[in-house]
Parts: sequence; structure tokens; C-alpha cells
Amino acid sequence: MKRKILQAFLLSSCVTGAAWAQGTSEELKEEARSIFLNSCAASCHNSFVSPKLTDATGEVDWNAVKLYSNRILARVQEGSMPPRTAPPTQQITAAQRNSLVQYVKSLTATPDSMGLPLSTLKLASGFNIEVFAKAEGARSLAVSSEGIVFVGTGGFSNVDPNGRVHAIVPTASGRKVIALAWNLNNPNGVALKGNDLYVAEVTRVLKFTDAVGWVKANVDKNLGKKSAPYSVVYSGLPNQANHGWKYLSVGPDGKLYLNIGAPCNICLPDRDAYANIVRMNDDGSDFEVVARGVRNTVGMAWHPETRELWFTDNGRDQLGDNMPPDELNRLVSEGQDFGYPFCHAKTISDPTYGKNKDCSSDAFTKPEMELGAHVASLGLTFYDGEMFPVAYKNSIFVAEHGSWNRSRKNGYRLSLVQFGENGVGSYQPFISGWLNDADQTNWGRPVDVKNYVDGSLLLSDDQTGAIYRVYYQGN
Repeated sequence: MKRKILQAFLLSSCVTGAAWAQGTSEELKEEARSIFLNSCAASCHNSFVSPKLTDATGEVDWNAVKLYSNRILARVQEGSMPPRTAPPTQQITAAQRNSLVQYVKSLTATPDSMGLPLSTLKLASGFNIEVFAKAEGARSLAVSSEGIVFVGTGGFSNVDPNGRVHAIVPTASGRKVIALAWNLNNPNGVALKGNDLYVAEVTRVLKFTDAVGWVKANVDKNLGKKSAPYSVVYSGLPNQANHGWKYLSVGPDGKLYLNIGAPCNICLPDRDAYANIVRMNDDGSDFEVVARGVRNTVGMAWHPETRELWFTDNGRDQLGDNMPPDELNRLVSEGQDFGYPFCHAKTISDPTYGKNKDCSSDAFTKPEMELGAHVASLGLTFYDGEMFPVAYKNSIFVAEHGSWNRSRKNGYRLSLVQFGENGVGSYQPFISGWLNDADQTNWGRPVDVKNYVDGSLLLSDDQTGAIYRVYYQGN
């Protein structure tokens, strides 16, 4: 609360840094807060302080304050805030201005980092990043219309060993993280259909009826290891060690879509049982294969306009550092074959299984875009919000988890794929810096990316357990 009072106080252009320089007593902070709410934020006299900084009840909208912070900071630094025409009581000295600048800088960098070195990240111009919340082992994300975020996890290494599904719940006192479920078998896949949450374990698909209502009702309770009630929608998925984690999504047809990865790096499995994408009704009936030859996808999204399914696919290992590329694919019709294990990327024949196959033929569907080799492209989403510039509308964001056995690491970033006149046109990093290329150390690994209700993007990181919020501030 203390930080919020000072933040509102110092970021307003009505209340200057003079009182901050005079002291930081609790009485002064409360007075500053009152002035901010009753004067600065309640009246619109310029483009920087307006009713946009408060919500419908008149309370400070802290996300809006943070969104404006860098613009206000620039005004302070250039000496145009507070205005030179302001009353003498609102003028500040050079020393006071410097104190104000340093404090506002700390607000925009430190409080939202939760101890993570966000300053090392490089973002596209006009964008910023903060830690939205932390949830151990954060992997797949599902966002409700109310802004509640469900987080799937894994169960080995630095991911969640407790097999939890987390829920991040906005409350009057800030975001709270609670466990919806415990002790599940790698509950990586999460998807919402209305208020019901579907969770994909290695061998089962579960349904948590009205998960949104359950977490809202229990967010302030001491639940211990109590899980929300659930039912088993489908069981009997392959229990495989390689590529056994399931990704889950709800299609425009209301059906559940999930991946069944290849049970190996490279082999010739039963192609009806492995290396495919399947779907079923939300009650588990009508299970069927819709795409074959998909080695391992951990990300699916539907184009907002065409409703076609797009998905990532991780290329095989042990063909060298630069072969084959990961893939960004599009499913146009049911039953398409994307080539595994015979063909990789657009025209690369597998040295073992592709000798008698023509990988340039129409028998195998080619990727829409070849991504980086071994970047471990996982979650993806089409941007459909209103916060980012219009050039980003319907563009694809891809979370690249990062290579594990390349001689020099690559990936460890959020990439952007944009469309041109003839389809997919460009592929480039959007956020990088989780990998230090010089010493080859990494401090984070992006997994999934989803649109949030305010127009920002959420990005999960299973190495740190962070869910980041990526937002646009403008240039």
C-alpha cells in the first residue's frame, strides 16, 4: 500500500515532487493520495492526467498509472512537469527533480520484476514487460473473459513437482495465485470452454466444471492441498516418455484438440496412434485424427478470421546444429500429412526414413514458415487485442523455449510472424535476452503466449515460474 500511495503521488502532474522531498511520513502519503484522487485523477486538464487513471469507482487504476509512467518520466526529465507556470508551491528544485526522476525510474523497473533481470530483455520499440504473477512450473495458459488465468504445469526438473494447475485471480487487493488441483500427471494442457476448464494430463483429459466460479469462491480460503472437483472426459491416451506432455485447445467447432507426439526422436510409429493431432467432443466422444506426420506440437491457435488451425512443430534432433528448422503449419483440411518421419521442413528428406519419398511432392503439406533450427517453438497465438498498433493485428506470436543440445544455444525468445500480401511474410525476434549469447547462460525459457483481456499479451516461463505481461506504451 505504501508503494501504491507514493506511486500515485509521484506520477501525477498535479502533485509535484516537492512534498516527496520534504518527507515520506504516512500522513503525507495519505494526503498525497487524497489530492491525487480528488483533484489530479478526477479532472482532465491535459493528456497525461485524466479520468483514464481511475476506474469506475474513482480508485486508482494501477495498470493505467504504470502505462503512463514512462511518458510522465520523460516530462519530468525534460523539465516540463510540473509546468513552469504552476504556482510556486508546486515548483521543485533541481535536486528535488533528480530525486523524483530516480524514484520514478525505480517504479518502472524494480517493483514489477519480482527479482528477475527484466532490464536485460530487448523488446520491439514502444513495448514494455513486467511480471504479471509467479506460479511454479508455469507452462500452458488459458484466460477467462473476467481476466482469471489458469496455468498448466509439468512435473520434472525445474517445473512443478506437485502436479498443480494454478489460477491467477484478480482481487481488490491485487492478483492472487491459488492451486485449482494437485498431484496430477504433468497437467500441461489447459483450455477454457465458457467457465469450464479442461486439463490434459499425459493419459487423460479432465473437466473442471465452472472452474471460474470455484476459484472466485475459494480465492481467500486456506485450501491446503484441496483440489476442485473434476470428472474424467477421456482416458487411454498413450503413456509415453518422449513427447508425452499434451497440449490442449478448444476449436471454433467447440471440440477439444490435442497433440500426441512421436514416442521418439526419429522412428516410424503407428501413424494413427502417434505423431498426430486429434480431436474429440467435449464429453470425450468421437475421438479422431485430424492431422498426421506432426512430430511434436506444443502450441495451437485458430486464425481469427479464417478459423483455420495453425500450430508449431519441433524438428528432429541429431541432424546438426542447423537442420531441420522448426515449423509453423496450417491445417486447411482434415487428414493432411505434414511429413514426419519421412520429410522435415519444406524439402528435407530424412536420411533413414525418407530415402524413397519425394519431399517436394504434394503428398506432404509444407510449413507456412520455417522457424529457427532447434529453437523449440512451443505456444503461439494470433494477436487480437486493441492495445498494440494496428500493424500487429492478427500477427502470430511464437514462444521459443530454447535449444537443449545445440553446440550454441538459440531460441529463448518470443518471436513475431507477420503476414504479407501473399501469406506469411516475416519472422523475427520480438523479445530476446533470456539467453546471454556471450556466455551461453539463460535465465528464462518462454513456453506459452496468450491474449489478455486488456489487450496485452501474457507469456509463461517454466524456468522462473513467471507469467509476464507484455504491453504497449508508445514511442
